[in-house]
Amino acid sequence: MNVAIGNDAHHTSSKNDIPLEHVTGGLLEADDEKERTFPILDALASICVSEPEKQVVAIGLQLNLSDGKVCLTVAENGNVKKGLLAYLRQAWELMRQLSVEFKEDRVQRYSPREHTQYRKVSPRMPEGVGQDIRISLFRHIYLYTKRKNDLRVSKWLGPLEKFMQRFYKYQNAQTEGLEGYNQNLDAAFRALRGAYKDLGSKPRSAQTSHHWKALYALLEVATFYIQRLTQTNRLICDSIVLRVGKY
Repeated sequence: MNVAIGNDAHHTSSKNDIPLEHVTGGLLEADDEKERTFPILDALASICVSEPEKQVVAIGLQLNLSDGKVCLTVAENGNVKKGLLAYLRQAWELMRQLSVEFKEDRVQRYSPREHTQYRKVSPRMPEGVGQDIRISLFRHIYLYTKRKNDLRVSKWLGPLEKFMQRFYKYQNAQTEGLEGYNQNLDAAFRALRGAYKDLGSKPRSAQTSHHWKALYALLEVATFYIQRLTQTNRLICDSIVLRVGKY
């Protein structure tokens, strides 16, 4: 028996592990790269889902270190459409272009010893690096996944708007005004509402570059403030909900 292991889910049983001598490839539990590789594959699979319902996509990866080639294997709960493969190829090409610009920027910013340590977690891409490519990639993904994302957003946008109406009534009754975590929540909601004001409308690929830059910026603002709310202290979110709920 010869197998390649991806992660824990690929083991036949948690009580009957596959002997290591039978493993021919893949990422093992002890591999540091696993923590970086699988989130990337999950992210790629998530941006390949375009149907509103009943579509599941999974992506595997094979890497040939000798010639630097990457092979992505796409699986779907149905026939994999040519349109999906063409879309993924274009998205991958845009990411490759972005990687080239980031690499050039890193060479200028860091010493050779730092930027050749591939096992080290890459630094965050600075603002402004590859901005036009980022917008193109965002537009490419947004248009392809719009029907699915419209369904996702429609499920929580209505309840969120109702909650925020109560939140503003509660806040207006307070004397301290919007500050701190409450201000973060307000900023995130306003950015999301601006980004999804045309929710459900037919996508128009001919929209101007200004439109895509503005939409990209709104979602970046929303992400920034949501992360400030949820990553700093989850108890703060619970506290806001409880206070507003009692009002």
